Formats: sequence, structure tokens, C-alpha cells
Amino acid sequence: MKLRRTTILAGIEHTLREKIAPLIGDDFARNDLYMTATLVSIEREERDTMVALMVEEHERLRALFGDAASVIEDPALGDRLKAAAQAPVRQNLRISALEKVTGELRDLLVELHRYVEARDDAAARDLDRAIWRAIRDTEDARNPRG
Repeated sequence: MKLRRTTILAGIEHTLREKIAPLIGDDFARNDLYMTATLVSIEREERDTMVALMVEEHERLRALFGDAASVIEDPALGDRLKAAAQAPVRQNLRISALEKVTGELRDLLVELHRYVEARDDAAARDLDRAIWRAIRDTEDARNPRG
């Protein structure tokens, strides 16, 4: 067996639920331990998909920015959107680096959304719908139904 973080977290969860919790007589303490095991399980599941979800979000936002750059009349914003859309595909896959990029892309998305909401034309309405679709798709990917 390879020792991976997800394997370690699964082992911790199992130990908490199956070995330690049955030994605790106090209901409150036992329930607290079960809650802790549940949090470990959530972390394990999120850790397993975190990088993929962030990379997919980056791709989704970069594609949106590429489309938006051609209809934005503000040259500075348009240039920033083009730059974000054309960022190199090879990236640092450390979670901290991906989170930094995610923050930067989301900040740019907010700025684009403010710009779009201040306008009242067909291109702005189309972009507004595209922005909301990107947000929905990101949230759906993080919270799969089932």
C-alpha cells in the first residue's frame, strides 16, 4: 500500500469511528468524536479532487475571459482579460499556488462582472449570462448532486 495523504486521512477516520468512539462512554464526547471523523472524511474527499477542480475552474474562467476580451470596450480591462486568457498552460500545481491564481482570476471575474452590469446592451447581457454559467458550473463541480 502506498502511503498517501488520502490514505492517512482514511486511516485516521477509521480509527476514530471504529476503534476509539466505541470506547467512549460519554454520549456528548462520542458524538463529538464522530463529528471529528466526519470532518476528516470531508477533508479526505476534498483533498482528492481539489487540484482537478481548481484547474478546471481556471480553464473555465480563462475561456470566459478570452471570449469577453473581444467585446470589452475598456482597453485596460480588455488587455488584462487577454493576458489572463493566454496564460501558459503549464502551471505550478501546488495547492497554495493554485489558490493564489484562483483568487486572482476571481478578482478579475468580479471586475468583469461589475463592468458588464454597468452596461445595458446585448453583448453585456450575453456576458452576464456567461459569467453566471461559469459560476454555476464551478459550484456544481464542487457540489455534485447524487
